[in-house]
Amino acid sequence: MNIPRKICRYLRGNGLRRNFKLIFDRESAVGNISAQCGYKTDIDKEAISRKYVLEYNSGFSGQRMRFLDVGGRDGKLSYLLGNVGPLQFDPETYERYAKQFRASYDYFGVDLRPAGPNVLVGDVCDDRFAVDHPDAIGTFDVVYSNNVFEHFERPWIAARTIAQLMKRGAICITVVPFAQRYHEDPGDYFRYTPAGIIKLFDAVETMRVLEAGFDIRARRYDWQGGGDSNDIVPLDRFGAWRETWYTLVILQKL
Repeated sequence: MNIPRKICRYLRGNGLRRNFKLIFDRESAVGNISAQCGYKTDIDKEAISRKYVLEYNSGFSGQRMRFLDVGGRDGKLSYLLGNVGPLQFDPETYERYAKQFRASYDYFGVDLRPAGPNVLVGDVCDDRFAVDHPDAIGTFDVVYSNNVFEHFERPWIAARTIAQLMKRGAICITVVPFAQRYHEDPGDYFRYTPAGIIKLFDAVETMRVLEAGFDIRARRYDWQGGGDSNDIVPLDRFGAWRETWYTLVILQKL
């Protein structure tokens, strides 16, 4: 299809010549396009998570708190403390928030393999995880997981384990895909709505919902995957994966 010369001159004049693609979508709309999904869709999952982590008070003034990072691996909390947008990491932001974090928290992680100090080694989907770590039961003020629940083979057991590790009054922050390309790490099993995460925890513990919604800022990013996790998706005339939504749920154990 020929693009009118006037449009071409405008695009060149505004520096949009490279990687520009004009696509006419001829597909039919289905349903009521003005309907709402029922949850907020304008949230920033990192900013909201940081707010809760850095402003949370365990109720014991001056006492250090315990933070549990489920599936954190390197222990740096890069997404939580340094991301300012989809795929946008800012070192200055990270250093500023990391300093605040270290002033309040003792960091602990959970992983399938030893990954450094203060890491509880094991599978939170194992019925015996809490039994194998008795000193950790009911000791954590904040439990955080980012893009982890989709990889759990038995997420209902993971929710129960996390609830067991939380203090009364502790908060649990869960970031997980609602819509994202397939990616094995080591497996990829589920996608979640906010209601799905809430139901998992409601089944094992009395929780108060503090935040629940979707972060859709990466919705139109052209993410195909790197190929190292069986995550390459087929291309079409729009590109690769174009519908990435994240679910954020923050719960408090009563």
